[in-house]
Amino acid sequence: MQLVPQVLSFGLWILLWRSPHPPVVVSGAVFPVGLLLLLRSGRISLNLPLSVFRLDLWLLFCACVAFRVALAVVKTGYAAISGRASPAIVALPIPLRSEMGQLLLLWAITVTPGTIALLVEKDTVYVHCLHRPSDPQSLGLTRLVTLLERIWG
Repeated sequence: MQLVPQVLSFGLWILLWRSPHPPVVVSGAVFPVGLLLLLRSGRISLNLPLSVFRLDLWLLFCACVAFRVALAVVKTGYAAISGRASPAIVALPIPLRSEMGQLLLLWAITVTPGTIALLVEKDTVYVHCLHRPSDPQSLGLTRLVTLLERIWG
């Protein structure tokens, strides 16, 4: 179980570079080996919930983000062509307790065209939206928040 983060990060490195050539493999091995040494020495510990290793939740999260991005691309493209936009800054509560869950939610907001997370204060995030929502909860973040709560607790 201790080697899982190292193997995953090394595999991700190879996948992202799309190359199994020696310089890529050697440079990609530095981080997992360093992480393993730090874990073995006791300087850091990984207290991750078991739900972090559930692939089905991660696939659902990625599918939700991909759907949001695809929908936002269409809406943003239409706004650019038609010139119809009603920008606004919206304050949204962040119900997530874990910092990693909050970080992934902010990433999902920012990676979506037409929205960007501007500021986080305590349990509130300020989001700039290209299209002013009638209700802040209508930004469609409920499913993402639910998945992140299930993954990170």
